[in-house]
Amino acid sequence: MAEINYSVIIIGAGAAGLMAARELSAAGRSVLVLEAAKTPGGRMLTLQEEGFSGPVEAGAEFVHGALPLSLQLLKEGGITYRPVRGKMMQVQKGEWGKRNMFDGQWEELMQKMEALEEQGQDLPVADFLAREFPGEKYAGLRESVQRFAEGYDLADVKTASTLALYREWQEEGQEEYRIDGGYGRLVQFLIDECRAGGCLIENSSPAKEIRWQPGRVEVVTADGRSYSGGKLIITVSLGILQMEPAVPESVSKQQTGFLQFFPPIPGHLQAARQLGYGAVTKILMEFREPFWREKGKGVSFILSDEPIPTWWLQSPDESRLLTGWLTGAALKKFAGLDQEERIKRCLRSLASIFGQGPDWLQDQLVKAFIADWPSSPYIKGGYSFDTVESEQARKVLRQAIEDTLFFAGEALYEGPSPGTVEAAFTSGKEAAEKIIAQS
Repeated sequence: MAEINYSVIIIGAGAAGLMAARELSAAGRSVLVLEAAKTPGGRMLTLQEEGFSGPVEAGAEFVHGALPLSLQLLKEGGITYRPVRGKMMQVQKGEWGKRNMFDGQWEELMQKMEALEEQGQDLPVADFLAREFPGEKYAGLRESVQRFAEGYDLADVKTASTLALYREWQEEGQEEYRIDGGYGRLVQFLIDECRAGGCLIENSSPAKEIRWQPGRVEVVTADGRSYSGGKLIITVSLGILQMEPAVPESVSKQQTGFLQFFPPIPGHLQAARQLGYGAVTKILMEFREPFWREKGKGVSFILSDEPIPTWWLQSPDESRLLTGWLTGAALKKFAGLDQEERIKRCLRSLASIFGQGPDWLQDQLVKAFIADWPSSPYIKGGYSFDTVESEQARKVLRQAIEDTLFFAGEALYEGPSPGTVEAAFTSGKEAAEKIIAQS
């Protein structure tokens, strides 16, 4: 194996990778970050696209509450943020005004979830709903819980942990924030911090092979370059870790994003496949005028029964941007459409929600961008959710292999803010601290 050139190599320059690199380089370690995409940031992707009147968020957009690490980084970077204002509104068959999607049964739902926790049990959400809320009386509740779990948590109710959702939903109601100028400002701050510490970030460098032995690693990229180090932190998305060879091993190297380990690490990769990983497509549409000004007054989020069901405004800002959010079964139907038909489906959904003509909306549309994260070759989805098996699987993944291979990312986070940038920051910081503590 080649001579060690770096103390630590990090695969992935998303939130976890940049955070780990910042901590390690500040502690005097020589660090190399290999990023597969053309630019760092991962699922933090602020676009400065021609046609939009300002920066728009194709990926992460919100700071979900008073999250200590995120807010501390914003403070250190001198980056301002503002609260999100407005209520959540449900629109059914074009009718507005239903603010409580759980039909007044939220308290009963939470009580049954609490009882499940007290019994020390857990089961998939679909099984829990079928057992505790059967029959026509609760049909609306079951549908709303599924829609909320899919839309907010990207969770598949057939496998998602009831207890995990209960613990997360207990935290609902906290104030949320948007970063002025977008998450891209925070990405740039972290990049500057890393480089100030001597860290090297190589973009367009997808890792393909990881050859390792205790105390030594060699990473080979898709174009054949080789990098050697003493330790490795793997921060790729769960969508990459869950990949299995689609072809015989002799040609599996051609799979985009697929990582091969020599020697293999089957226990950790099997644990990764026991975690939940959801898919999401985000739609950004800017119009000539905010035609929703009257109907949308005081509203931030809209949940509907349309093909593109979830939309949000930039409340309280006076903005001409609407953002769509598509998950679950609706996403599968959307995925098979070409770009033109996708735009038409979005406009038809908005036409029904706001009582406007699709042709008029088409004329009003200035710019549209569809962030298709499931098709992103180095993301392949959205973010994680807990299954019944997740707790045990995370214990495996959070254990370093021979104090040489470390894993980090939002899927490995244990705390009250799963599936967030804060979760990724926390995991990356923890991985760095483990390495720093070793010497």
